Amino acid sequence: MDKITSLQNVLVKEAHALREARERRKQGLTIIDGGREIKRAFEAGMVLDQVFYLQGQHEDLLKKLRLRKVEAIEVAANVMEKLAYGERHEGIVAVARIPSLALNDLKLSPQPLVVVLESLEKPGNLGAILRTCDGVGVEAVLVCDPQTDIYNPNVIRASTGAVFNIPVAGAAAEEVLAFLKAKRIKICASTPVAQKLYTQVNLKGAWAVVLGSEDKGLSDFWLGAAEATVKIPMKGRADSLNVSIAAAVILYEALRQRQG
Repeated sequence: MDKITSLQNVLVKEAHALREARERRKQGLTIIDGGREIKRAFEAGMVLDQVFYLQGQHEDLLKKLRLRKVEAIEVAANVMEKLAYGERHEGIVAVARIPSLALNDLKLSPQPLVVVLESLEKPGNLGAILRTCDGVGVEAVLVCDPQTDIYNPNVIRASTGAVFNIPVAGAAAEEVLAFLKAKRIKICASTPVAQKLYTQVNLKGAWAVVLGSEDKGLSDFWLGAAEATVKIPMKGRADSLNVSIAAAVILYEALRQRQG
């Protein structure tokens, strides 16, 4: 295909529309912005429909994509400005098909560490948690009643593409709880009102660390289902941490215990 210079090009308009969650749901597509993120999506087996790029950039990545028959389309700078999701861009944007993963598709070890997230609203927090999960070696992330879509471009960017490395499934809370019980995975709920510190629970074995929304925390549904509830000590005036920070603190304690 010839270089695209017009903002009215059909492919450009269709890709730009994927900024909206409604259009992503309708099309089953999302935008991946950035060379590192596209590379990780490609290596994870994501299906890329098109890649738009600026001349002279990401040539090694483009060569690999073309070998796999991914359509690579050169665009003008003004077109890239329209396609790029954030304020900054790296001169390459991909349109990818959103994978569909059900709970029953998950392949877990006998003693997995998984994460359950309830009603998270901010894409940046979800992305940051996914990045931590990748670092810790979490086997799956289960998202209950999300207020943002899992493959929101901001989630992808905040996770630096880690969302493609970890199995992520969305389902209602009741379904997730039934799944955990069927797999005999114990539940550790994070809440500021817990009696035990996060270091006082043995997180070896099959565990799900459950974290709640940014403003309301965990619902009574998960607090009532938990075998253990834990808190992070707070010595100042604030009574809680950002949910992505809390996730990192607890998950790395789990990793420390499980490696030890």
